[in-house]
Amino acid sequence: MQLGLETTLGRIGYRRSIGILGGSFNPPHPGHVHISKVSLRMFDLGQIYWVYTKKNPLKKVSPSSFHDRVEETKKLVESPNIKLSPIEIRHNFQYSFQLLKFIQKRHRHIKFIWVMGEDNITQFHLWKNWQWIANNVRIAVVARGNSRSLVNSSTFALKYRSFRLISGQSAQLQHFKPPIWCIVDSKRLNLSSSDLRSNA
Repeated sequence: MQLGLETTLGRIGYRRSIGILGGSFNPPHPGHVHISKVSLRMFDLGQIYWVYTKKNPLKKVSPSSFHDRVEETKKLVESPNIKLSPIEIRHNFQYSFQLLKFIQKRHRHIKFIWVMGEDNITQFHLWKNWQWIANNVRIAVVARGNSRSLVNSSTFALKYRSFRLISGQSAQLQHFKPPIWCIVDSKRLNLSSSDLRSNA
């Protein structure tokens, strides 16, 4: 498992789309792995990077140390196509849009896809500069089941409903220019970092 993003992408002329799954991963859990594997397959990604945040602005709980979260992740992740990156922490980015602006400017030849779970998409409109992300980055959403009520009624889905691909077009997401997004089904896996912390 490689810890990078900047070094990896700067060293090779990577051609396939790369997924970015951002979060505090506090703690990392099988749900994160599941979302990553579904995204690699359904959106035809070459790799997916877990980008660790210093702190989620929408959560009150501060995460454990970066080192501890990485060590826990290494116990979970076996796929060579799931990689870890401290880029957001190293550059002291406070918000996801800052990270995305940075990597898109530095790696113009790579098509990045922002990967989100359905829980995040329902509160996406609370993120800092969320509309910049929606207008400039391809967005992949992985649902826990086939229910669409929460996602369909979200501020994001209503505003960008005309830019939504059907699930059967998920592998084509990388070929469209933003704004564009797609949601795919996965088996329901009721795990969250918050639940794991409370049960610890």
